[in-house]
Amino acid sequence: MRATLRGARLIVHLLAGLALVASVKLVPPLGRYRERLGRWWHRELMRVLKIRLSIRGQRSPGTRIIAANHVSWLDIPILGAIEPTRFVSKYEVREWPIAGWLANGAGSFYIRRGAGGTKQLTAEMSAYLKSAPRRSLVLFPEGTTTDGAYVLKFQPRLFAAAIAAECDVQPMALRYSRTAEGENIAPFIGEDDLVHHILRLLKEPSLDVEITYCAPISSHGHDRAQIAQLAHAAVATVIAPETVVPAAAAEVPQEALAA
Repeated sequence: MRATLRGARLIVHLLAGLALVASVKLVPPLGRYRERLGRWWHRELMRVLKIRLSIRGQRSPGTRIIAANHVSWLDIPILGAIEPTRFVSKYEVREWPIAGWLANGAGSFYIRRGAGGTKQLTAEMSAYLKSAPRRSLVLFPEGTTTDGAYVLKFQPRLFAAAIAAECDVQPMALRYSRTAEGENIAPFIGEDDLVHHILRLLKEPSLDVEITYCAPISSHGHDRAQIAQLAHAAVATVIAPETVVPAAAAEVPQEALAA
């Protein structure tokens, strides 16, 4: 019964999201409020799914790229709920029904495959970051999801946008709780499909998520590989400190270790 009622609320909320997307498209001036509308929609989704957020550390007030570990599709609405931002996603998402429509309406940036794709995306990202103060973009530099127990290597290429925009990179760590039975239901990996994953979430009374803002990393004086290494070390220090290479950990600002 609980899953059925919450499923009905979820359907209504998805329809509301599609209505917002249509409104932004039909009334161009609403595009100025795209990030705020997205934050409202994501917050309401958290309520529907009974996801409780706990935030540690401090959000950097300036323009920045947020580099987070990637566990689930839930990462996107969770981060979208805590601040107005946009996301970088794989190109295939834009063609997906519902999820793709919502991502397009939210102004997502897409990684194109093939020669020149990264260069074009870097230009688009940096132009957006420079277009107004205090803007942010979220990327998941692991390139895929994990079970949340470790952090894969961060791919350096998209950090070029931080250098081009002359902005900071703020690492962010996401940690999900387990169910009362000890199940780790948050990760979206392997052969998981979205419908069955959502059904599992709807059956649970709630899910707790801890979000840690690590200290921002300046893009000045670093190349993209160095930024990727520093960001990875900061996130891994929160998620799986035993995996952090000592040399990399030594370069992480102390604020990140205490966040």
